[in-house]
Amino acid sequence: MTADPKTSARLEELQARMNALKNAPPLEKARTFLKTYCAPNSTLSDVEDQVRHALGFNTIPLYTGIDGLEAILADTRLPSATLVSLVREDAKRQELPATPTAARQYLEQVLGVLRKYLPKEPEVEGLAGFGIDDVYNLRDPAGKLERLRCIDMVGVGNESFAVLVPEHASEDKGPFTVYRYQSGPGQPFKYDRVTDAGLIAKVIKTSRS
Repeated sequence: MTADPKTSARLEELQARMNALKNAPPLEKARTFLKTYCAPNSTLSDVEDQVRHALGFNTIPLYTGIDGLEAILADTRLPSATLVSLVREDAKRQELPATPTAARQYLEQVLGVLRKYLPKEPEVEGLAGFGIDDVYNLRDPAGKLERLRCIDMVGVGNESFAVLVPEHASEDKGPFTVYRYQSGPGQPFKYDRVTDAGLIAKVIKTSRS
């Protein structure tokens, strides 16, 4: 039995939309979530019901919603008017005061609903290889999991290194974390965090040259 061309086209369109959403800027991720899950629902309880329903078939918009909301709430440079617009225009919460304090409080409540149903770390700890712009859960020297984004992969001498920054940090300002890695056909991927300050400086200099 052949697949229905219309069904295949719809699936491809959905996949393309999901991929675009995963790669969207944080503000767009937050807006998309608020328009889809908050605007149609008059209460947080209704939002929670819709989130629970979505868990059964597509969690991507929920995880991208978390990413977007966390990033904008942590962004001290985000204009207050943007926070207010997110809540009053995108989430359709016209009944709330048009103040950044009220907006931030509401967005934190929405984030709390998402965190109630989705685990803190969606990706499996560790990795099978580095890739530019991919985000990984890796442990810092104290053993705490942190989300790091790979911004470059370079060779220094006869070794290979990946340069990473915190997920939402600047690629120019860091802070930078460097991993040495080894990979080869049929060989398990090996990686370790570089702690030598001199070597880290060499890797970052090579990355920027």
